[in-house]
Amino acid sequence: MGIRPSAGRDEIELAYKGRRSQYHPDRYAQSDAETQAWATGKMQEINQAYAVVSDPEARFRFDRAQAHEPVRPEPPPQAAPTPRATLKDALQGLAFNAASPFERVFVAPHIPLKKLRGALGSYGHDLRPQDVVALIDDTFFGGAREGVLITEAQIRYKATPFDSTDTRLLGCLSAITAKGKYVYIQDERYAVLNMPDQRDLKLLFEAVARYLQVRS
Repeated sequence: MGIRPSAGRDEIELAYKGRRSQYHPDRYAQSDAETQAWATGKMQEINQAYAVVSDPEARFRFDRAQAHEPVRPEPPPQAAPTPRATLKDALQGLAFNAASPFERVFVAPHIPLKKLRGALGSYGHDLRPQDVVALIDDTFFGGAREGVLITEAQIRYKATPFDSTDTRLLGCLSAITAKGKYVYIQDERYAVLNMPDQRDLKLLFEAVARYLQVRS
């Protein structure tokens, strides 16, 4: 956090507010996935540091450990850890309602190109087709210009052609659920999806929620 070992409450709070403003993932919502992941990681580090220095007992234990910890040589470099499963992997094998023309929920690589182009052209201009891991088409005629796009880093919702896009970073979410035609994030109503099969919505967001819980 960039504070002195003897920092008082005012210095801690000022440093935390500054770091939170600097690294909060919402500032990077329009950045690439790598930058969003970096910002999320930094924000988690800042929150962990603040939790220690703002708790007198935890800070005492930390300071004591630092004072008695011997200087150790740098450890040898280790092999890179095995990458964790992606959201795309976690969504494979889901069985949605495929009764044409009522199919409205799709997972990559089985997203119809025409629908994908419609969604990207409407509210995913900065995304590449390969970035999209799931698409929900909430249009009556199936053009997919309104609905939901999910990438490894984001979820985006566009309700109507006249509404702005609501983008959230998946790394900041602890809960997401579908109840009927409504999608909730942290108990806040996020999206209303009228066209998809409600069982398909439940199935998709249950899988997304499981992935977020495992990843955290």
